[in-house]
Amino acid sequence: MVLRDLHILKYFTMKKHLFLLFSGIILIFTSCNKVDSDVEAQNELVLKKGTVVQNFVAHLSGDQEVPARATLATGEAIFQLSKDGTELSYKLIVANLEDVRASHIHLGAVGANGGVVTFLYSAGLIPGTTNGILAEGVITDANLINALAGMTIADLIDEIKAGNAYVNVHTSLYLGGEIRGQVK
Repeated sequence: MVLRDLHILKYFTMKKHLFLLFSGIILIFTSCNKVDSDVEAQNELVLKKGTVVQNFVAHLSGDQEVPARATLATGEAIFQLSKDGTELSYKLIVANLEDVRASHIHLGAVGANGGVVTFLYSAGLIPGTTNGILAEGVITDANLINALAGMTIADLIDEIKAGNAYVNVHTSLYLGGEIRGQVK
């Protein structure tokens, strides 16, 4: 009888230890999830205050133009919003573009053409093939024109976030734009 009681005692002791072990693991995972959600909430708050740098990008190709263009040219526009939300820095990189004339940000959804709201490159014709950095700079409220004239960078960012802004590069062959990409 004593031996049987000893086995029962060991059995319940082992179950108690397993219960404590699993309870500890669950507690650890639960507290990790709380930390993650706290960090997410904090990041959300920081983003609303405008104190986190935000990045946007546009991958440019001829098939995104309206109408589509048969071209080997490609490009990428990279944007970074300043922490205070007043400046939008950019770098426009292209490959295989012949006789570049200009580049802009336009307002328009995918598949639709829209008006120019700021210049990215406007220094005139670059004869021959362009590969590499076409333009870089900083856009401020003062650089916004046409539909965004008198408005702020925040208004442009709202259009970008809504999917209503694209970059295109104009060439001598395609004056309306040879490559294009939505800013995301």
